[in-house]
Amino acid sequence: METPSTPSNKTTHVPEQQKPIGLAQPSRGFVPHTDAVFVAPVPRLVIYSPYMQRSIALGHQQEWVIGRNKDSTIVLPDRWSSRHHAVVKADERGNFNLVDLESLNGTFVNSQKISKPYLLKHRDIITIGETEIQFIYPNPGPIVDGSVQGNRFVLMTHASRVQGEMWREILNSQGISTIWGSSHFELEKVIGQVEGLGITANLLMLDLGMPKTNPYDFCRRYHASYPDLGIILLNGMRTEIHEAERKWAKNQGALNLFAALPREHLFAEVTEIANRLQIISQTLDWPMINGETLTATLMHLQSETDDIASGFF
Repeated sequence: METPSTPSNKTTHVPEQQKPIGLAQPSRGFVPHTDAVFVAPVPRLVIYSPYMQRSIALGHQQEWVIGRNKDSTIVLPDRWSSRHHAVVKADERGNFNLVDLESLNGTFVNSQKISKPYLLKHRDIITIGETEIQFIYPNPGPIVDGSVQGNRFVLMTHASRVQGEMWREILNSQGISTIWGSSHFELEKVIGQVEGLGITANLLMLDLGMPKTNPYDFCRRYHASYPDLGIILLNGMRTEIHEAERKWAKNQGALNLFAALPREHLFAEVTEIANRLQIISQTLDWPMINGETLTATLMHLQSETDDIASGFF
């Protein structure tokens, strides 16, 4: 029997359903890639769905309840998930344990059902209903400031997988969670899905090369619908931006226009990357840059970028 939720003004809950054996998995826009590059030394959960890839940094609290209910720390819009399905707990040694909350359909790690607390390891695949979640904690090392309360979410769109993976790792290295929207859908649909999860995106990083969204048009009209959402535009195809282009982007309503991250000599651009992070941190009202985790991330990215499979989602 599942842990009951806190009563609230006659809230009607959808009855939990037992998952039929052999139910087919739906096609997904984002799936776990065995060759995906995860190098930031920060623990996180990466959640895959057709609309987005969520990378949630685990550094700002001790427990994360996963489930269908909107009061869960991590909400899963999955009909086969219990309202409060499982919980990830951090211990005093910096380990992370997964505990099933007596859910109806069970919690699985690497296709094996768990019945007691499970010590999570890098790249473990957690399955809850039809949802796959990857635990990521490569090169355990310096952790971002755990005293920071709350979280910040950057909603990203990228035409290039390479640029998306690099930006995800750089932002995650600072304890900033990311939502990587799929290019298969219009941006408004992705934002709607994010809002449906009870997440407030604090910043949008929008690639100029996205096929289903006109970035400048979106900048001009977004203020009415998303007044609290700042936008930074990205040119993922060019590593240099003329000042006139940046000024034009700002005139359209963007906070800034960033050039692509270089695939070669990435570590040589640490000052420029730190400057971009500073702009992002100020927009998010986030703490100062953690140079140790940024340096570690860039060093590992430098050795990995040539192996990232280029392509488009």
